[in-house]
Order: sequence, then C-alpha cells, then structure tokens
Amino acid sequence: MIDDLVDATREAVELDVHANLHRVITEWRATAGILADPDLAAELTGPLPGDDHGEVAAP
Repeated sequence: MIDDLVDATREAVELDVHANLHRVITEWRATAGILADPDLAAELTGPLPGDDHGEVAAP
C-alpha cells in the first residue's frame, strides 16, 4: 500500500492530478474493509466452485 500511496502522491504533486491518489486510497480502504471481516475475506479469497469457469474472452 505504501508504494502505491507514494507513487500516487508523487503524481498528484508533479502533475497536479489528484484522481489517482483518490482511487488508491479508495481501493485500499475497500481492501482493508474486506480483510477486517474474516467471513467475507474467506468467501472472497477461497477457491471458486467447480473446475471449469468457461472461456476467457480476449482483452
């Protein structure tokens, strides 16, 4: 998180672009919220049911 925050802060200062800094903070806040709830963290980090998850579309 620190690396992401430092990079985003540097961009905000050098380029006067604050959207990336806001996005980094929002994403890490969401991650912390998930990890703070053991049941939710287990559900979201566990394996998906079944073996075949379908075809992956090309980017």
